[in-house]
Amino acid sequence: MVCENPQAKIVCHACRKRIAINRSRIGPSCAVCALPIKPHQSICTQCEEERPAFDRVVYLDLYQEPLRHPLHLLKYQKRLACASGFALLWNTFHQNALKSCDADVLIPVPLSQAKLAARGFNQAWEIAKQLDLPNSVKRAPNLVVCQRANAAQTSLSRANRTASMQERFILKADAVTVIKNRHILIVDDVLTTGSTIHYLAKTLKQSGAKRVTAWTMFRTPPWRA
Repeated sequence: MVCENPQAKIVCHACRKRIAINRSRIGPSCAVCALPIKPHQSICTQCEEERPAFDRVVYLDLYQEPLRHPLHLLKYQKRLACASGFALLWNTFHQNALKSCDADVLIPVPLSQAKLAARGFNQAWEIAKQLDLPNSVKRAPNLVVCQRANAAQTSLSRANRTASMQERFILKADAVTVIKNRHILIVDDVLTTGSTIHYLAKTLKQSGAKRVTAWTMFRTPPWRA
């Protein structure tokens, strides 16, 4: 899905090596939101001043090539095989996180009904359902509803993204019993400002969730947000 050369795996060894090199160049990051920090810091200034509703972010790579193009193929050209590729890469590079995962419930970031109807699938769920998680993690793709369509997040400023998230997520009637006092794992494709997972985590915690961790394929560097 990266170099588009024929091979046995969806991501060849040469491309995996290239991705591994990209990952090795990533410096220290905030223990909460995963933004770059200075070596002497543990969390960024932004999280020190105003802690987000989620507790931790883990990501695969920065929002850059060679993986940005395959994500666009998945989302906009319906190349569903790319979801298998992203799951393969996560299972390869985050084996320790998978083995030590103590989450109780996995929830993909939901799409609005209009976007889901237009796209035909939720890319976050297509990736999430293929992650090598412990059997103890309950996968629950339909607990949360995105109740209205907004402008594409990529077209909005940071302030407008934050405003567009207000009261966007609602839980289904039986969701509270599933998430109460539980550690919830959110899976998404791209984290930019963090407003989406902040408000989703806020909704979950207001309904009794004990802890919320976010796994995202990409973290957009702050200079591109």
